[in-house]
Amino acid sequence: MARAPLPSPPLRLTSDEAAALKRRMGAALFNRRIEREDRRELHFGGRFRWCPMKYAGPAARLAFRLAGIYGRAYREFLDIRVREEEFSLPGLAPELDGLTILHLSDLHLDIDPALPDAIRAALDRVAGRYDAAAVTGDFNNFTVHSDTLALRLVAELSSRFTAPVYGVLGNHDSVRDVPTLERGGVRILLNESVRIRRAGVSSGPSLLLAGVDDPNIFRTHGLAAALRARRPGEPCVLLAHAPSIHEDAAAAGVSLVLCGHVHGGQVCLPSGKTLAWRHWTFPRRVWRGRWTEGATQGYTSTGVGACGAPLRLNCPPEIVLARLRAVPQA
Repeated sequence: MARAPLPSPPLRLTSDEAAALKRRMGAALFNRRIEREDRRELHFGGRFRWCPMKYAGPAARLAFRLAGIYGRAYREFLDIRVREEEFSLPGLAPELDGLTILHLSDLHLDIDPALPDAIRAALDRVAGRYDAAAVTGDFNNFTVHSDTLALRLVAELSSRFTAPVYGVLGNHDSVRDVPTLERGGVRILLNESVRIRRAGVSSGPSLLLAGVDDPNIFRTHGLAAALRARRPGEPCVLLAHAPSIHEDAAAAGVSLVLCGHVHGGQVCLPSGKTLAWRHWTFPRRVWRGRWTEGATQGYTSTGVGACGAPLRLNCPPEIVLARLRAVPQA
């Protein structure tokens, strides 16, 4: 007996939108992502989809309440910190010294009604202090088929940014989201690149900002395509959802990787060691904060939102002002 077809995702692409995304991302990677997205949820008899995370969240809330730490963990979840980091980039033009990228990751916007207001407040604290903004994936909290609320909230937040916003998709996002995200003000880099300059400058030296699709769960990253526009010897910044790109980025001579996915562990001991079980295959040294791989520098954000439940412990959320510095020539 043939299985009944699965329900269609809530967002559909027009034929023109699908064709454009295939051209931008590469047809093979686009098709692979669509196929893997449609297997992300558990299927029962082919008749409905079930997202385990929708049940894991209430279970986590109950456990924290029973432990007497729910209030503390929820307050920390909403306490978005602003971090400032400087990265020296050999070869960066002196005119670009001080160029600043505002880095946000793992928004998970639909996890809690209070989160968008906390993000707005954090963005207002850094208004006018950056030349471009970068969001490294996971706009949604649930699966790739429960994204309508998060996409609406992205559009509502876009007015709070004071510079162009670029992004890449995470493992909670769908490639079907891209047209809506871009209409909402976020230019998604699908194994692509753009050139950015200091705010208010329309000509002169520029920096290559590249972005790859999710390198960890979907494995639909195309680093060579993302770096195709790179000029010989010039520095570049790479956006990726997860730090699993660290070795490939170093082999390609990427100057700086901005990424997330790990949430810093989200629930940690006071020492910072995560309490949560993880299946990550990349090394612990790239899970959180600054790291290096050869000559490549990286920063893995603890993220803005949270996954599963709106709770954090000993791992506050953050947005990062990544300031780039030119290296004086001898």
